[in-house]
Amino acid sequence: MTNENESRFSPVKKHGQRNLKEHYKSGNLTGSERQIKDGVADVYNLIQKWKNANSDGMHIIDTIANIKLQHVYKENKDETLQNGSIPEELEAQCTSLLSIIQKMEKIVKKLAVTSAMFVGVMKLQHHLTDDLVLFQTWTPDIFVSTVRELTEMYRKEYKLKLLVYKNICHAKDRNTMMFYTSSWLHQPYITDKSHVLLESLLLETGHK
Repeated sequence: MTNENESRFSPVKKHGQRNLKEHYKSGNLTGSERQIKDGVADVYNLIQKWKNANSDGMHIIDTIANIKLQHVYKENKDETLQNGSIPEELEAQCTSLLSIIQKMEKIVKKLAVTSAMFVGVMKLQHHLTDDLVLFQTWTPDIFVSTVRELTEMYRKEYKLKLLVYKNICHAKDRNTMMFYTSSWLHQPYITDKSHVLLESLLLETGHK
């Protein structure tokens, strides 16, 4: 396990002629190298889109929470929404939040497609050659495991976001509302490791 982690998170080592400078000298990348580098760029861009969508969603969540805290819960002494109905002023916000959820769903699906592409490259490389190092130190299976791990993080987080969307506009008390708000903000399934994984992908393929 230690050797695998070291190889994954140490993309700056050079293996003879198998380094980025040699690739660049030989012209544009082709074949598996091109697919891998483009795939890493896709993963990066999709994660940036997720971050933007999450930020937009957080603004909507804050608006929903403020409307309920200021105009709904305070009208009841026990800070509970008695009938569970959605005030008219919340409908537009809930619709906007649905749009964010749909964007996130598309991002997760595209990550899954990209992950499948990496698997295809891995199988091809195993079939074509014994020299599996494409860039600096990583073999295709390391790309596959890294992208799969990232995809799984975002897939789980999407499921949580969907749960928040389905329930936040119907939250009947202040504590429940604050729980949903905190869940959206902190993204518990996207851990700090996701940053390390993404940076390692970018470094290994010469994007950074």
